[in-house]
Amino acid sequence: MKFFARLTHWMGKDKNSKFSDSHTVKESSHPSGYVPGDSLQKLEKKKLKVTDLQIGMTVVELDRPWTDIPVDFQEVTIHTHRDIALLQQYCNEVYVDYISYTSVTSDNLFHKKTNKSSTRKATDAEQTSRALRAELPKAQKAFDRSLSHIHQVLDDVANSSSIDVQAAREIVADCVDSILRNDTAMFWLTKIKNQDDYTAEHCLRVGILAITFGKYLQLDREQLELLGLCGMLHDVGKMQIPSEVLNKTTPLTQDEFDTIKQHTRLGYQYLSSHGDIAPEVQQVAHNHHEQIDGKGYPRQISDQELSLFDRIIAIVDSYDAMTSDRCYRLGMPASQAVSILYNEQHQHYDSQLVQLFIQMVGIYPVGSLVKMNNGQIAVVLSTNEDHKLEPVVELLTDPYRKLIQPVAVDLSKHVTDSFGNYLRIKRSLADHEVHFDLKAVLLRSTPSFQVA
Repeated sequence: MKFFARLTHWMGKDKNSKFSDSHTVKESSHPSGYVPGDSLQKLEKKKLKVTDLQIGMTVVELDRPWTDIPVDFQEVTIHTHRDIALLQQYCNEVYVDYISYTSVTSDNLFHKKTNKSSTRKATDAEQTSRALRAELPKAQKAFDRSLSHIHQVLDDVANSSSIDVQAAREIVADCVDSILRNDTAMFWLTKIKNQDDYTAEHCLRVGILAITFGKYLQLDREQLELLGLCGMLHDVGKMQIPSEVLNKTTPLTQDEFDTIKQHTRLGYQYLSSHGDIAPEVQQVAHNHHEQIDGKGYPRQISDQELSLFDRIIAIVDSYDAMTSDRCYRLGMPASQAVSILYNEQHQHYDSQLVQLFIQMVGIYPVGSLVKMNNGQIAVVLSTNEDHKLEPVVELLTDPYRKLIQPVAVDLSKHVTDSFGNYLRIKRSLADHEVHFDLKAVLLRSTPSFQVA
């Protein structure tokens, strides 16, 4: 099935509707993005020239009244070139919804073209390391500023004060700037974690991961900034949960778990009543624990009522939570978290988005720690799309786990160690499995050497 056919389900579109024969389409169940019983959600859309329209896109807004063109509904899905010609006859520019836009432009995410060479240049590993190190100081500045602001936001929520929305938008914009320059650097910084500062750091990491994923989905800057704000504010309701419950280190009772689950409702209520917070951000706070099978919380709503942003944040929120140390358990390796997302994609998450997220992060995500077959510890610098089991890594230790001058290695080039054995990844590691200062290693300014 084409990627478009899978994605049209997200916003309740009728994939069997016809436009090419009669120029009519069946309206979506919520054409304006409205969720019954909640505030209005703006439909994610992209402005295009009519010359850029492609089959599979759904047009949701024109540059003139809908009554000026011969269609029956105020939304049309393009099935043939005849449909495009009709719109070109009457319009100069139109808006298409992001669901269909992403489906058309990202279909190659599921069906990679094989005509490009899989051979990387000999300097790619070194260039990857240098580009990362060049962006890290800027990324760290944005990261630190963002974390400081999130602390202030959480304090404001705890005290039922209004948050500085403009400052929040500015720090999200800084993160977007860094990610658009080099998404590896910000992704890399999400590996620096402090268990005692989980809620604030988690909110920031979810925002960064969401922006990175949005970039991969080809969302434009405005949507990336809105998505980042959704991620950074999704868990603010936890500040109104008693700390003795939120930070309990022993198993929760059912009553305590029911109390924890109230953070989605409390977050929504706070965001909808304090400050100029976009409806999309409010809804994500309410919906990020809802599930595709309708068995999530707090309202057990159907999948047709979940926006694209709801679905994205649900995935990245779970991924970060699973890979982070908590007060009651240690984090798991990234590869294990990816496996859980994959296994639960049809029950808890949007399956198409899970598959795209896994394609983005890879089997061994950027920044994840791995143990090599010779005992060396490495950190993943970048993924190889044509060789998913053989990413570019930095070797951080010798086979006896003693720190060395980091060495960049492209494993797809079948590099050997000092004993002549081909280097390959044996398994992923959780952050707590290494016994050196990971933060110091990640944030050093010098690039690694390269193995030829």
